[in-house]
Amino acid sequence: METKYNSNTYTDSFEHIGNCPSNNKEIKQLIVIDDGTGKLFTYEKSKYLEWKEYTIQPDFSTNPIKPTILDNTEIIPSITDSYDVVQEDGVDYNFDADGEQLEKQETETINQILSTPRNQTIIQTVRYFTGWEIKTAQMQKNIEKTNIAPEACNTISETGICSPKHIFTSCSTDQEDNPQNLIINWFVYKDNNSSVVYNEDTQEKSVEVGETDDWALIDTKENNPVFEYIYQSEGRYKLRETAIDSDSDSNSIDRIYNVLFEECGVEDEDGNAFSGKGSIEVEAGKWQIIAAPLENMYWDSNIHNFKRDANIRSNFYNCIYAQLKDRYNREPKELFKVANAYIGDINKFYNFVPGFTKENSSHNFNLIYIDTDDDAQNSKIKKEIVGFWVKGLDTNFTIEWEIK
Repeated sequence: METKYNSNTYTDSFEHIGNCPSNNKEIKQLIVIDDGTGKLFTYEKSKYLEWKEYTIQPDFSTNPIKPTILDNTEIIPSITDSYDVVQEDGVDYNFDADGEQLEKQETETINQILSTPRNQTIIQTVRYFTGWEIKTAQMQKNIEKTNIAPEACNTISETGICSPKHIFTSCSTDQEDNPQNLIINWFVYKDNNSSVVYNEDTQEKSVEVGETDDWALIDTKENNPVFEYIYQSEGRYKLRETAIDSDSDSNSIDRIYNVLFEECGVEDEDGNAFSGKGSIEVEAGKWQIIAAPLENMYWDSNIHNFKRDANIRSNFYNCIYAQLKDRYNREPKELFKVANAYIGDINKFYNFVPGFTKENSSHNFNLIYIDTDDDAQNSKIKKEIVGFWVKGLDTNFTIEWEIK
């Protein structure tokens, strides 16, 4: 289809809008001149215009450049749009496992946690107007991640009296990989500047330490989640666990403790009507109701086990909280959120919040409630085991109890 523009003024300009041609478009200019005698002369000039579509170049960057799977990563667009043809809300992102974010602005920075370990693909799709139709362009980038080192953790339990033996079990975690694939190495040191003293008045032994530590490596074990060690002498010891992941990143944790030998064959002078022990597993992320039948027991962090003292009442802090802190060598608030109890005879709720509730708080409830009310008129003192609910966090753990 031909379009004509006419003017009697040679300096006039014209604008023309047409459909996209299949090839170059010819523009022909005709000028008619009167030489003054009435004689007309026609001059002709042709040009060919090359039609070009508007184009854009998708692009984006991340901050940080190599995020971890926990970083709130900025996705920063840097689209080359010389003709301002990107559509309103014309930018989409696909984060693969983390889902899509659709219809973003051309310059809009968004935040996204990129949860896939190692590498993760991000696809940016941009919709733009070429001048006669809407098209899309894509940019795909493979984002390399920064590895997160594992978190070292272990529990400690004791067997034997005459020949003390500790059993250390790794509870190390890795936020990116299966913790069963971690390499666990153990190192045991003895402080040669420590000594054992005996107090004649209390008839108890204790460990004294010097002004400076003198740690000597006495044993190691590699690539095993469990380590057992039988002690040959008393004193101050340090256990170091190193957890190594598949990227060779590592983390270590130290446990410093005392070892004292007890005499063999000594019976409890008060005698016990009942003895026994057990283990309660608290599962991650769940509420569980549990109970421990402890009345005069407490956790001794020096021997990493329970002791009996007729003058001490067993409560949540000295039996459960202290035990978890010692056995796992970490703050209990990393293991459970809250422990709730309700004692019907008192008609009161108790809420123990780790990291908040103090040992002298009224919410540090006893594990056995002694009911002296003679409601049943049988003249007996009742000892009721207190049940309590525990809300675990993201790690399975165990609570031990023992009466001896």
